[in-house]
This record gives sequence, C-alpha cells and structure tokens, in this order.
Amino acid sequence: MLNRSFVVGLAGGSAAGKSTLAQALADYLTTTTPHRGVEVISTDRYIKQDRTQGPNFISPSTGEPTFHFNHPDALELPRLLADLETRTATDDAPSVLLIEGLMVLHLPPLREKLDLRLFVELDADERALRRLLRDMKGGRASTDPEFIARYYRESARVGHALYVEPSRVYADFIVRGDADFARVVPLLATIIRANPVSSSDATSGKLT
Repeated sequence: MLNRSFVVGLAGGSAAGKSTLAQALADYLTTTTPHRGVEVISTDRYIKQDRTQGPNFISPSTGEPTFHFNHPDALELPRLLADLETRTATDDAPSVLLIEGLMVLHLPPLREKLDLRLFVELDADERALRRLLRDMKGGRASTDPEFIARYYRESARVGHALYVEPSRVYADFIVRGDADFARVVPLLATIIRANPVSSSDATSGKLT
C-alpha cells in the first residue's frame, strides 16, 4: 500500500518568515520523531525560467517590461502539481511534506491538496526591511539597493495586496513571522502528529 504524505502549506508575504518556519518545523519533526520522513518544497523552484512569456508589468520608473515574480502566473503550476502528486504517492513518500511560497494558499488547485494551511504574517515595514537586507546579501537577483526598493514598490507590494494577503482567509492558523518559533513549532508539530483527515478538521487560530 502506498504511503500518503500529510501536506502542510505555508503562505505569506515576501520575507515574512515562511522558509525559516518551514525549515524549523522540518528540523523539529525530524529530531523529535526521527522515523517520520519530512521534506520541504519551495515554490521558488517552480518560477518560470522562460521570462519572455511573462507575466510582466511595465515599470513606472523605467518604462521597461519587467518579470512579475509576485504574480500567480509566475509559477509553472502544472509542473508543481505533477511533482507534488508524484512525491506524495510513492512507497517512499515522506510522512510530512511542507510546501512554502507566496501563492500556496492563493491557487485553488494547490490549496486543495493541503491538509494543514498556515499563513505567516508580518508587518509590511518589517517585511520590506528584511527583504532589503536579504537581497543586499545576495539572496536574490540584484544587490543594488535602488533596484531592490523599486522592485518591492512595483511588484512585491502590489502582488502582496492583490494575491497574498487575501489568501490568509484560507489559513487554519496564522503565525507571526516575528514570533518565538521555538515556542510555536512544538505546537504546530503536535497538530501535525495528530494527523487530521483534512484541514477542515483542524481548529483555526492564531499563533504568536
């Protein structure tokens, strides 16, 4: 009989703390319950490589078409769904699969595959500062502060308002990105270990 992975989705704004929380949760589950295989997938892996097909926006600052990373169509969704289906329906499927990314709760075909839905929230000013510091260290395509600030205003902030923030209504739990993860992660692990049949069985709440 094939194993079935318990799939946890983590959405939230750029630099809100999704990747950090996902990795902390994976490390905790692996350490405290070593027999449970845990994997983390970032939707960043599925951003379109061929940028000529868009989605693009015209930069108000430069007048040039610019790839819109913060748009749902920036993802190769069919490939992501196919990989998710393959990975969760094999003999060696992980017990827990964590998938994190901006649009995890926005996209219905992906959202429907989640057993637990988390939204990582953080104030806009703090997200912008974190993003600036991260990108200046070489975490993304450019380390130029002016470009980073402009792209945040024209793409990240717009995409957050249109797609990311509204998707929080689908979350079972909302986690503060500046919370003490050492306290939050064990609570989430307890919920995951209970392994409800679907996210609708979980009690909604806010973890700070």
